[in-house]
Formats: sequence, structure tokens, C-alpha cells
Amino acid sequence: MITIYTIAYNEEVMLPFFIKWYRERFPDCKIVVYDNYSTDNTEKIALENKCEVIKYDTGNKLSDSKYLEIKNNCWKNAETDWVLVCDADEMLDVFEKDLKNIKETIIQGKGYNMYNIEEEESLENMIYGSRAKQYDKYLLFNKKFITEINYSPGCHTAFPKGSVAINNTFNLYHYSWLGVNYVFNKYQRNKQRLSEENIKNNWGFHYKDSFEKIQSYFDVAKNFYSKKENIDGKNNIEFRHNFMSNGL
Repeated sequence: MITIYTIAYNEEVMLPFFIKWYRERFPDCKIVVYDNYSTDNTEKIALENKCEVIKYDTGNKLSDSKYLEIKNNCWKNAETDWVLVCDADEMLDVFEKDLKNIKETIIQGKGYNMYNIEEEESLENMIYGSRAKQYDKYLLFNKKFITEINYSPGCHTAFPKGSVAINNTFNLYHYSWLGVNYVFNKYQRNKQRLSEENIKNNWGFHYKDSFEKIQSYFDVAKNFYSKKENIDGKNNIEFRHNFMSNGL
């Protein structure tokens, strides 16, 4: 029914949640992890969960041009018509039954930034999010009709070719804001790995954010959501659909 492709470097925290998310929605999906020679348990987790792992080498550099090469081409030999190309922290809320009824050829996820406003770093507890139009991304498409996806750097925009018909009714949850320390440490690691091309083009500039700036994002989120109703006992997915129309 669907093949899912993701790029990973040291995603041992995010990857189990990612795999669970998509296997619950597409039980028979094939997941392919392009691993940039992670130094943690990313590869082990992927293999233990019956994902295919393809290693790629950038000389221990974060290279957006290499990301583009992979994302623009990895799906072309998929055995399924539907392919999903995304990062390990991007969760598209679409189910197998939905694809059977979709007439369009591309799904553009409706983006939300998810925030963990609790003290404990728990992906399961990330039930608060704000609308983030910059994450309205072309992630899922039917290669029977789409011949090229043509992502631009960052993959926030694309210029697909073929029979293009866009569906934008499904939410896309961006789970990167797991905690202040988590984000800061990830940004510091990525900043140190930026390739010369990335630095020259200012790709990945947000990885230079200070701890204080990252903390301020969480402070705003906590202040905003503290004013909202108690959500105890509500289904998380239903809550997201019905409640997250308000942005920060």
C-alpha cells in the first residue's frame, strides 16, 4: 500500500515513536531508513523493527544537498504507488483507509509544531501544538502520477511534475520540540556538523539558536496552553484535530 522513507542521524529517541506511529496507520508498510552513519542505536532500532537501512556517507557533515538528492530520488523504485518521504520527527495523521478514498495525487500535510510542556521528555505526552504553516509540506504522493517531486533546500517547498492534484486535509505533526535540553543538544550537534555548503547558503541557520532563545519558545508555549481547558481523559488524536486551530 505504501513505502515510507526517512533520513536519520542519531534518532534513537524519535525513531521508535516514528515506527509505531506509521505501523499503527499502515500495518504492512515498508519503512526505509537512510542512516548517515549514526553513532547511537538508530540502526539497531530500525533493524529490530524490520525496517530497511541504507547507509550514506557525508564525511560526518550535515549536508542539505545530499538530503535533497536522497529525498528527490529515493522513492522512484518503490514497489508501491503511494510513497511518503519525511523526517523522523514528522508524523502525518493519515490512515490506510484514507488513501483508498483519496482522488488527489499529493497530500500536503497541514503543519503543526508539537510542544512538550511537561518536565519529563515524553513523546507520548506531546499533545499540545500550534499551527505552523511553514510545515505545510508535500510528504505523501502517488508515484503512478508524480514523475518528479523537486524538493527545494529544507524540503518545505516542492515543485512536482506529473498529474498534480493536491489534498491538504490531513494534519502533519512536527515532534521536534521534545524538551529544552533535547532541542539545544540536537542543535549544538547539528551546528558542529554543518557542511561548508550549508554555512555558505545559511541552510540550517536555526541550529545556531542559543539555549535562552530555545527556552523562550517553550515559555511561550507553556504560557499559552496554561490558559486552556483541562484535557485529562480526552483522546490525544481527537484532541489535536478539534483543538489545535489556535496558534501561538
